Amino acid sequence: MTLIHRSIALFWLTSFSACLMATPALPEPVSFTDVTDLKVTAPFTQVSYGDAAEQTLTRFSQSNGGQGTILVFHGGCWSNAYGVDHALPMAQALAQLGYDVWAAEYRRVGDAGGGWPGTLTDVKRAIDYVSHNTGVAPLVIGHSAGGHLALKASEDPKLNIRAVVALAPIIDLVTYGKEKGSCQSMVAKLMGDDAYTPDTRYQEASVTRSKLRVPVKIIIGSEDPIVRFEQVAPFAPSHVAVASGAGHFDLIHPQTSAFSRITSAIEVLSSNDGGKDR
Repeated sequence: MTLIHRSIALFWLTSFSACLMATPALPEPVSFTDVTDLKVTAPFTQVSYGDAAEQTLTRFSQSNGGQGTILVFHGGCWSNAYGVDHALPMAQALAQLGYDVWAAEYRRVGDAGGGWPGTLTDVKRAIDYVSHNTGVAPLVIGHSAGGHLALKASEDPKLNIRAVVALAPIIDLVTYGKEKGSCQSMVAKLMGDDAYTPDTRYQEASVTRSKLRVPVKIIIGSEDPIVRFEQVAPFAPSHVAVASGAGHFDLIHPQTSAFSRITSAIEVLSSNDGGKDR
């Protein structure tokens, strides 16, 4: 990143931070409803990266994307009950900082072709589409189940990825599926099972740290009841940041204190050589 680009980034970050400070403070941790109540007002375009109705990309582009290209994968327990819409306010906020931002929809459990491994196939296909059509390796952001998919995709040496910022990612499907909770119960459905029966498939679908081939930053809230710290504990402390007081959804809400950790991680990873332009 050139000195001019850094100056522009600082200008956008300062302006954006000032805007946030002018907004009344939110009670934290925030809820999923707090996120879905956010409005999307910036212009965007949509394209398809496949034939299925779910295989779409929403693009926000500001300042010609001079700060880099970002591809966002939303969470939602791999279920088609949750779509990309709730991730668009975050994508919009990042575009306002000068990034070329794409947000992916993909087939999930409940969609024809969704589940394992079809869901991951869509994620890889979306990454390849953005990389091919922009000519650069995108920085990939994934939240929750989207964090699991982003990290899993980064194991593929054929994909052109600059780095991954994983927000409250699910790492180990074997241990996560064993826990109680509505999201945890979706692990078996993701794997196409009627009941939780962990086997080698669950292990293979989990993130393998030794196979990650790009820079990774993990951010998780200290008060997250959906994805607990134990999921990310095996990673080196230098790769993990804990947002104090934050819950599961603070990480994707642009008006929370935790969101500054995401923008800082993006700035650092965007300015290094974590990926190469084609």
